[in-house]
Amino acid sequence: MVKQNLNAFFGPQRLYFVCGKVYKDASYANRLVHWFVQHKLPVVPVTPTGGEVDLQTDSATKNVARVKALPISKSINEGLQSFHHKDLIDGISICFVTPPKITLSILKQLKTEKAPVRSVWFQPGSWDMKCVKNAEEELQIEGSKIINDCILVNGDSSFTPSSLTGEV
Repeated sequence: MVKQNLNAFFGPQRLYFVCGKVYKDASYANRLVHWFVQHKLPVVPVTPTGGEVDLQTDSATKNVARVKALPISKSINEGLQSFHHKDLIDGISICFVTPPKITLSILKQLKTEKAPVRSVWFQPGSWDMKCVKNAEEELQIEGSKIINDCILVNGDSSFTPSSLTGEV
């Protein structure tokens, strides 16, 4: 694999998506949504059943968010359509906390998105080489922008503050 450019995942005009069990309190995907909110980054949680993420208290860190709940989109397309400032974004970055088979399915759906996919961050266990190949060949994402790391461990040293509103 190519040396990863963690900074490429972030950008001042980027919209972020977290795919996984975002609805389940204390799940890894839920913790990632809280991480984005705490860093004041515009994030859209995604899971096929929809719903909302309770942000009142992060059960892992005990931090209290200024936003009480965040709606969960059923797809990245739905989340992109509901974002109020889509004309201001430079693209999207997606964080996956899904099994590789689901990750690959979502990656295949992204080819038709109107907003360019700038980077993907595969959390441990969420990817295989089919996912990497699809991101490179179908979505035209440069190898250094395909990240396989833990955002909770290495995200703080790499994130860029957003110039967009953190609320969707």
